[in-house]
Amino acid sequence: MNKEDVIPQNMEPDNNMEQDARLLFTCEQAMLRKKYPQPSVDTEWGKFRKETIASEIEKPAVAVQKKKSHKTRYFVLGSLSGIAATLLLVIGFQWQADKANQPIMIFTAEATTPQVTLGTDLQPQGVAIAEIKKEAAQNIIIKPHEVDFRQVATSPKYIPTQVITTPRGKDYQVILNDGTEVLLNAESKLTFPRKFTGSRRVVKLEGEAYFKIAKNEQMPFIVETERTSTRALGTEFNVKAYKNTESHVTLINGSVVVNMPEINKEVTLVPGQEVVVDQEVFKVKDVDVNYYVQWKDGYFYFDNVPLVEVLCDLGRWYNVNIEIEKPSLMSYRLHFIADRKAAIDEVVENLNSFSYLSAIKTGNKITIGLKK
Repeated sequence: MNKEDVIPQNMEPDNNMEQDARLLFTCEQAMLRKKYPQPSVDTEWGKFRKETIASEIEKPAVAVQKKKSHKTRYFVLGSLSGIAATLLLVIGFQWQADKANQPIMIFTAEATTPQVTLGTDLQPQGVAIAEIKKEAAQNIIIKPHEVDFRQVATSPKYIPTQVITTPRGKDYQVILNDGTEVLLNAESKLTFPRKFTGSRRVVKLEGEAYFKIAKNEQMPFIVETERTSTRALGTEFNVKAYKNTESHVTLINGSVVVNMPEINKEVTLVPGQEVVVDQEVFKVKDVDVNYYVQWKDGYFYFDNVPLVEVLCDLGRWYNVNIEIEKPSLMSYRLHFIADRKAAIDEVVENLNSFSYLSAIKTGNKITIGLKK
């Protein structure tokens, strides 16, 4: 990967980030001041003196003394309350400022097995594919980078459900019984029947996968995720559905219908479109499909993508902790291309090629900040 492959897109200088932070802080102050006006000790003192002098003119000496004592108590209490409120506001503003500058761990490494595993509905945790012996495979053709189910024999009484999982840092090709090709990205799980029967071909996905569907108009192919159900007859599309992130369905060619059960919506995509689902909100947009093609060809390809999304994909592939020093950096958008076979140190070096980014690797943690 060359430095020319790492190109900042519409990035502003560091001063703009500082100005944005100051502007945000000022806005927060204004909103708090609107709700809790800052007490003025000078104003309270002036009111006290005015009222006290007026009382001394109009009241007898003894009454003045009582009134003065009464007013003094209220003035002291009012002043103390004002000082306390002011201190609370100052502490609140300082807390907001400190919070805005706190580093955030956006991706956490895990101690996981580096093996692709194959299991069933009765043994979902599975065993490492590399350890499955040929005689136990039941006509499943197992290779280092691919498993093929086209030759499997099944009992008409019981068709096992298979579960394939990929670890961080590895992808794996699966050829289903009908000839459909599925490339699983890192940290993904595909659940499917060993042999398709009935009127539909249904699989379940957690993570990300690229699907090249074998055409069968009589038996639609359906990919179910936590938030979407994608129906196709014969086409190519990408589904990205990692936990706690937006769900993406991106159409490369052909046609698909995406159903979103949680919000009772359904859309039909044309090539070059994707639907993005986040809780109860969805949107359909035109996209650069290269991003969804290049990962399966062995490259990271990000075009005008938020920095946080780039870093999470890097963290998932290299299984490293990634910390970002300023939350406002997460929304920076950039163009970034890298070979997935490259060492993590090379990726860090290329992140440092940006004029505004600093990437420091310490052990198994990468810290992202602004260049000094």
